[in-house]
Amino acid sequence: MKTKTVSNQSLKNKTADRGLAVEIVSRAFKATKGDKIDIFVYGTLLDDNNVRMLLKRVPESTPAELHNFMKAAPKWSFPFIVKYHGAVTNGRILKAITKEELKSLDEFEDEGNLYKRQSVVARAAGTRQRCMTYVGNIEKLQKSFGKQTRFEDRYSLYLERKTDALFIQLQKEGHEEDRRVYHELAGAAVDEIIQSHFDGNYICNYIAIQALKGIAPPNLSKLADDEKISPYIDNYMKFISRHVLLNQIIDSVRRDFPDDVRLSERYFRHGLAMLIAFMYYNIFGKEINILLSKMGIDRFEKGKKYTDYIAGAIKVADQIYFYDKVLPVIEHVGQNWVSTPTPLGAELEFSSIGGAVINAPPGKDKLFDGFYWFKDFDLFRRTWRLGGHIDSHRQITLGQERHRGFLEYALGRYQIVGDLSRPLFDCPWGMSKLINEIVRFISELAPHSLHISFEIKKDRHSNITGKEHKPEDLVCLLMLGGDISEDENMILREKRIFNGELSTDGKKNINFSDRKYHFKKIEEDESDVSDVMEYKFMRLHRWKGEDYDYESIIFALKAYQFQTHGKTIKPQKNARSPEETFLVKWAEKPESIGEGAISSF
Repeated sequence: MKTKTVSNQSLKNKTADRGLAVEIVSRAFKATKGDKIDIFVYGTLLDDNNVRMLLKRVPESTPAELHNFMKAAPKWSFPFIVKYHGAVTNGRILKAITKEELKSLDEFEDEGNLYKRQSVVARAAGTRQRCMTYVGNIEKLQKSFGKQTRFEDRYSLYLERKTDALFIQLQKEGHEEDRRVYHELAGAAVDEIIQSHFDGNYICNYIAIQALKGIAPPNLSKLADDEKISPYIDNYMKFISRHVLLNQIIDSVRRDFPDDVRLSERYFRHGLAMLIAFMYYNIFGKEINILLSKMGIDRFEKGKKYTDYIAGAIKVADQIYFYDKVLPVIEHVGQNWVSTPTPLGAELEFSSIGGAVINAPPGKDKLFDGFYWFKDFDLFRRTWRLGGHIDSHRQITLGQERHRGFLEYALGRYQIVGDLSRPLFDCPWGMSKLINEIVRFISELAPHSLHISFEIKKDRHSNITGKEHKPEDLVCLLMLGGDISEDENMILREKRIFNGELSTDGKKNINFSDRKYHFKKIEEDESDVSDVMEYKFMRLHRWKGEDYDYESIIFALKAYQFQTHGKTIKPQKNARSPEETFLVKWAEKPESIGEGAISSF
């Protein structure tokens, strides 16, 4: 038998190799099984900003390669890797990830569904290093993300799921399958938490729980037993169900078409999705009313809880919403959309009894009692995207929300108490279209008035000065947007001014236009505040089978203000301004102006 001799050097080499192997295994164990692990990342987490948003810090990292895995970055998905012999994926290793951070990463990556976390060996700085990474599930990724996605969309979804889970924990009867019900019940709270993260203000679970803690559905039985409320409860429940359904369509549009409805950070991020959702809702308005009736959520029914109405509206939304049917609406908007340099906003007022709703006695409004019970039915949270509130022509403060007045949608105003807002978007056609679609949607209430606002550029030349207005120019504005028609005595009037609708103190003063400063955040630097001009004299018109042309009014107001730099026309402390005096006189007896004045305007 032959024997093989082993030299001392050979033995030393084998001992060294064994020691290296032991070291590698030891590192591998520490990298995947210890209190802290290393993670190989290759896509959106190569960006420190994204890592910081998720983990609230940027861990130490080192460039690395992962062999025998191929990276794919299709347009329809986030980057992912799959096993592929001979391929190399470049990335980096995030070191010493804690268990809590790993949990956040798993939730973000939707581990076990979209991605599977597994142990791999990467090469970093010339050495092999065992770590963990996320391998893609191609079928689930394609089904989940469709054709469009960005980090901000995925991060929003991650925060939304996380916040919804916290809210469900607070509910004694909460279950994961009720996630959409509780998300709707939370109103703006979830969106505010998400926006705070994007603004760089991390909100821990404790603070999030405090924000969600006080949210509870109204007790319908108690409301129905109140004889002051019961005459109106059917109308309120239908109003609630329709707004929940609308919110669901908005959520679906934002989920399915993120790139089509994406706006610049300066705008309200739900604005374009709102337009598309209103258009879609109104196309299927008759079918929706039938389904609401069949579901029994267009009226009060004894024994039903508030959350039953939300759940029912969600079911109707799922029955009426189809991806393929939204596409033509998005295409129509895209064909007509023209951005301008001027951000826009609008406020719409509705009332079944017109201006008489201000200081109206109980019961005068037979439909909603002047929306006196708006807060009792939790309508601030159902209409938060629309800036829904009751305008009684007085300042709204905490604890004083209950009063009679106009139902107002202040578009882009996402926090009524505190008055936080962003412009909606910058397309006059889009704003005109949205105004028309909202009027169609609120068919049970008469449209009353319209305010149009637009941001003033911040430069050394102010677009608002003390310059007086020419009377004939004011007449042209009223001819475009006012309400010039005959009264009950067949006398021609400009009704908004003549009837005192522009007065805020009952003295028939004129609140025709005003300069405002809009805040996007509670603690915002003055340099970031938006300087806004708001015109308040327009009549909001009923929808009569075709859209009213508000687009021309918007263009005219913008051009007029930027050209004339005219002053605001609002109540003065001591006496009426020349403009107020002229407007009151002309509204009582409108007179024509010459062609030259019109051409000059």
